[in-house]
Amino acid sequence: MIKRESKKATKTMLTLILIGVLSTGFTAAVEALNTGAAYTVSLWHLDEVLPDGYREVTPDAIGRNHGILVATPKAPLLVEGKFNKAMSFDGNNGVYVPIRFLVGFPPSPQPIYIPISTSLDIQKEIKIEAWINMQDFKNVTYNNIVIKCTRTDASTENVTRIYGIAVKAGLPQNGYAVAAGALSGYVYTDTDGFNEIVTTEPVVPLNEWIHVAFKRDLATGMHLYVNGVEQTVKAIYGTQNPKGKIINGTEVYFGHDAVVTIDEIQISDLAPETQTVAAQVDIGPNLLIAVIAVSVIFAVAWILRRAIQTWMIHSKS
Repeated sequence: MIKRESKKATKTMLTLILIGVLSTGFTAAVEALNTGAAYTVSLWHLDEVLPDGYREVTPDAIGRNHGILVATPKAPLLVEGKFNKAMSFDGNNGVYVPIRFLVGFPPSPQPIYIPISTSLDIQKEIKIEAWINMQDFKNVTYNNIVIKCTRTDASTENVTRIYGIAVKAGLPQNGYAVAAGALSGYVYTDTDGFNEIVTTEPVVPLNEWIHVAFKRDLATGMHLYVNGVEQTVKAIYGTQNPKGKIINGTEVYFGHDAVVTIDEIQISDLAPETQTVAAQVDIGPNLLIAVIAVSVIFAVAWILRRAIQTWMIHSKS
């Protein structure tokens, strides 16, 4: 009698363990696929330069999107920053973050792209922020802090701006007067095309650290902030509240065409989707970790199932 009760208790325990393992695995999978909260996609402290084969990179603290230093002819330099070190740009160099490579051969009627890291293809709501110290306003339309763009050929000039934040040098744009030191933010959507806002007043001083941010919200549109305070803006292209999804791109640049020191660049997805989360784990070590975890869960579940079946057979005999 005692032996039979012991077998029954053991069967119950193994069943509960099996249910626990399976439910834990299922819960983890659901949580991984239904991440609905805003989160940081990438964070570059810009306080470190590391060798990476034939090139140098500045690491992404999240680990997905390391920046490659572009020397034209000199690479950006590490200098004293707002927080420890920062990266100084001379108006010609920059930092390049690949999203997907454009394949040039063999020739084809349509561009062929190879995904590298698509987590920066944020489609709905986005926030870009950084600490900047402008040393000069370069006489170009966009003194870029962060720019994501896309290209359809190998030309460095034939690119389309997708999203970004920049400082203006005082050049008129699209029939509008734009002040030197105005802040700019923009998105390109599949519905409304290119849309850009600028502050109505100059808000970026020279030789002073300030925090700048650009946000696109589906309900309220595009916004610009300086030191946490929202600025008054006007749309100089498109509308302040464009509809549709932000289109995908091929690369991101920091500091291009800007004489500026930049610290702590952060890009956040404010409305992540299931497919976005899935895209973030399709390349790199995360996929291997996921495969191993799922394999272990199913292996343990199979072993426990066999154990339960064996106990049931013995209990009947």
